[in-house]
Amino acid sequence: MNDLSKLAALLDDAPGGSVGLDDLVAQVYGVPAGPYSESVDRCLELVKSVVPGWRLHVGYGVSGVLPYASLTQAGTHYEAEGPTVPLAVLRVVVKVPRP
Repeated sequence: MNDLSKLAALLDDAPGGSVGLDDLVAQVYGVPAGPYSESVDRCLELVKSVVPGWRLHVGYGVSGVLPYASLTQAGTHYEAEGPTVPLAVLRVVVKVPRP
């Protein structure tokens, strides 16, 4: 299992933020360490850094309970839900194929 697959699996199972998850985000994407899994601001920085040009939208699903995040660019769209906004954003970022 490569690091991106491992990160995606950990994000799918994560109930909340963790330092280990944050460290893996930094390792996989080559960004400075930080509290990505607990910070909307850090997630926004990550999106701008690793998927530039993609449009991020964050909201709540039909139930109004779980947040979701979507990334769209040139007709391509990815979406993910999470228990928190940062985890929803991280879950959608890992869906975008890396060049």
